[in-house]
Amino acid sequence: MADRYKVDQRAALFGGRSRTGGNTIGRSADTNLEGHAHRETLEQQNDSRLSELEAKVSQLKDITRGIGRETKESLGFLDNLGATMDKAGSLLKGTLGQLTTMTSAKNGRSGLLICGFITLFVFLYFLSSLRGGGAAPGADASAPAAVALAGAKSLRQGGNATVR
Repeated sequence: MADRYKVDQRAALFGGRSRTGGNTIGRSADTNLEGHAHRETLEQQNDSRLSELEAKVSQLKDITRGIGRETKESLGFLDNLGATMDKAGSLLKGTLGQLTTMTSAKNGRSGLLICGFITLFVFLYFLSSLRGGGAAPGADASAPAAVALAGAKSLRQGGNATVR
């Protein structure tokens, strides 16, 4: 019980008041060296983790820049696509207006020509769907187009559309 007063209990519990070198009551020099080595190891681990984190942050920064670049390119592409669609729409409106004018003409020959061509196209499409949904690989895919072209030429000349 008398040994109790030889060791500074407060210093052993809370640490010494001075952080300067030398032995403190209740601590040896070996304990200070071990603590210093442990702190140094922790600092090295923190530095390595910090460098890993910096590498990951720079990687994320590069990825976000790439996403931004792709977004700008996509928006430019969509704007260009919208302008092209507007041009196509105006061309279709003009074509529809011309077809309307042509079909409403007094002489029914041009209207008959258009109706005949559309009927021929629908008929050829129906025949091709009956044959199996289209041409087989290696078959002549231009044959229906040639038949339609021959029929249109024949109708223009006023003759019968005969297909060989």
